[in-house]
Amino acid sequence: MGALIFSGLISTLLAIRAYKAFNYRSLPFTRYFILIMLCMALWSVNYAFEIGFMDIEYKYIFAQLQYLGIAFAPVVWFLFAAEYSGVCRQFARKYEKLLFLFPCLTILLMLTNKIHGLYFEGFYLDYSGEFPLLVLKHGPFFWIFYIYSFVLIFLGIIFFFRQFVRLTAPYGTQAAIALTAACVPVLGNILHIADIGPFAFFDPTPFSFAITGLILFWGTIQHEFLNIIPVARESVIESMNDGYIVMDVSNSIVDINKAALELAGKVRKEVMGKNLSCLFGEGVEILGPVPEGSFGREISVKSGSETKFFTVSVSPLMTRDDAEGKLVMIHDITELYLYQEALKQANKKINLMSNITRHDILNQVNVLSGYTELISETLPPDVKGDPRISKYLRNLNKGIETIHSQIIFTKDYQELGVVSPTWQSICSIAKEAAFAFSGQGIKFSIEDNSLEIYADPLLKKAFYNLFDNARTHGEHVSEINVSSRIAGENVIIEVKDNGIGVSPVMKELIFEKSVGRNTGLGLFLVRGIISITGMEIIETGVEGEGAKFEIKVPPGNWRIAPTESKASST
Repeated sequence: MGALIFSGLISTLLAIRAYKAFNYRSLPFTRYFILIMLCMALWSVNYAFEIGFMDIEYKYIFAQLQYLGIAFAPVVWFLFAAEYSGVCRQFARKYEKLLFLFPCLTILLMLTNKIHGLYFEGFYLDYSGEFPLLVLKHGPFFWIFYIYSFVLIFLGIIFFFRQFVRLTAPYGTQAAIALTAACVPVLGNILHIADIGPFAFFDPTPFSFAITGLILFWGTIQHEFLNIIPVARESVIESMNDGYIVMDVSNSIVDINKAALELAGKVRKEVMGKNLSCLFGEGVEILGPVPEGSFGREISVKSGSETKFFTVSVSPLMTRDDAEGKLVMIHDITELYLYQEALKQANKKINLMSNITRHDILNQVNVLSGYTELISETLPPDVKGDPRISKYLRNLNKGIETIHSQIIFTKDYQELGVVSPTWQSICSIAKEAAFAFSGQGIKFSIEDNSLEIYADPLLKKAFYNLFDNARTHGEHVSEINVSSRIAGENVIIEVKDNGIGVSPVMKELIFEKSVGRNTGLGLFLVRGIISITGMEIIETGVEGEGAKFEIKVPPGNWRIAPTESKASST
């Protein structure tokens, strides 16, 4: 009797566990699992009272009360299995109410059995054991209900068996737990109905619920039985555009979605249980050699005259600390790859044309500069001394120099974004840029730190232009300081000089194209270089005390250099 009470308690606790775990989610299978546990509890507890009472009338009353659990358990189990596994889910939802009619009819006939005797033809006490047991003589409707119940129970078992065979961990483990838990009481009930040995009068089914409850409880603790749910398998995995493949520890395919099959041009039967290489051919090494943990790579597959390109990411499937297989995601990037290749070719042609045009223009500028010099030398002394002629020649030379600077600038600007950004040390890049100003009377003070920023490879050119801007426009600059600090989630890089500074009116304008003295392109290029990776630059100095440029590096684009990097740089 104590075992039966324990079984009922375990079932009730699992029902509460399921309710607390899923009371915030509208998953249909949740209420079925709760009902299964409550049915087991009602069956176990009432059977305990049936055994405990000695009076035959009381025993019969509790035998009838057991059917509040017995009648509904098979239907609820079937609905739970259909929802959880996804097999016959639509059928179960469509005929859910109809399936519950039979248990309701069973309870009604059970309560009115004294009138018609369709369910039990009679009952008596058996005194052959240590205590009297109630023996029920089964009527015709009992066998109808019994067959109906076992059909539903075995269908549910088949649903979970199908899940166990098809899927790898963790879903296959969940199916195995449910499968084992269901088979224990079914076996006990068969032994009782078949009058085998000591189970002819004694029903072990309610006792087996204690074992079932312990199995499910163990599953919730060790294998997250109620948390890892394959309900999204059909609705999400099969509707994905990316290929989805699950492999076991021997790299055999145990699950694959429709998208992966279409990418490979295969059908499910051709690949299930086979090695991954059978999808795209032996020439495509997707996995080997396999690094530890997750990784990704690009592959190309030739199909006839067409070549397709994919990105493949592989992640380990873990149960606790044990590897149970791998998850492979395949994304078709053929269109993107072809677009990128076409874009590269277009950029290559444009850059070639720009280089040729720039070369031709510079040649003509040099010719123009040479003829201007010849004209200046061949002018008569009285004409050359004319202030107007001198002014015209100066303006002409200045125009030629401006054209030359503009053409050289287009080469620098053309290179923006051509090469992917990289992680660069702030102090190292600043020191390299400062080296070009050696011997020009400027003292550089560059802070040594381990900060790195993610920036365009032209970052050194940006620092060079900031230094050159200070030398050109600061008038009496003798010191330039470069430092950086962490400010909240950002990093601020400061480039400060001791020149004349920038007037408040010009603080924003100096970054515009062709603003300021000379070409007005230096700071415009600086802003273009750093903006590629989301950085911003402003001028915050005080006029008369020197210029101070602050570059704000956003989170994710700066880091403390790893130890290995610092060691190798020294």
